[in-house]
Amino acid sequence: MRYFLISLTILFAFLSTPLPVLAAGSQFITIVHPIRGKDFFQLEDEKPINNVLRMWQIVQETNLSATWLVRPDALDDSEIVNFLKSLPSNQEVGLFMEVTPTWTKKAQIEYHQNQNWHDAGSVFLTGYEVEERGRLIDAAFETFESSIGYRPSSVGAWWIDAGSLLYMREKY
Repeated sequence: MRYFLISLTILFAFLSTPLPVLAAGSQFITIVHPIRGKDFFQLEDEKPINNVLRMWQIVQETNLSATWLVRPDALDDSEIVNFLKSLPSNQEVGLFMEVTPTWTKKAQIEYHQNQNWHDAGSVFLTGYEVEERGRLIDAAFETFESSIGYRPSSVGAWWIDAGSLLYMREKY
């Protein structure tokens, strides 16, 4: 019983000793703005660029850096492309991997139409066969580079599988 109490006391002393937090000085927030094009856009008397410009106004007023993730269908909108090209260097521009009919058409594959456009089988890369994912990724990167003039510096999505990430890392 004596050894048990000694062990319990040592354990309690160990657990109550504060440990240093290694990342405490590295606090930051990344602001990410998704930019969608006309696929599924339903606001009357509005254009996709209007939402983007409202977000940009807030970023400017607060003097913050942000990441702008553009969906491939938005790269067909010259106003959006011109906006992205005009951003200062403290703004990051990347790809938003949300699959749309326009994007699948560029990749020459069939869009997986479901009841809702945001169904995982339609909007996620994982809703498509591995070979189709490669074609989607290639079409997105090619469209981005031909529209913006350089390769994207980041990629985001609601969900990206490990195989697609590996493909992007190795090829792009």
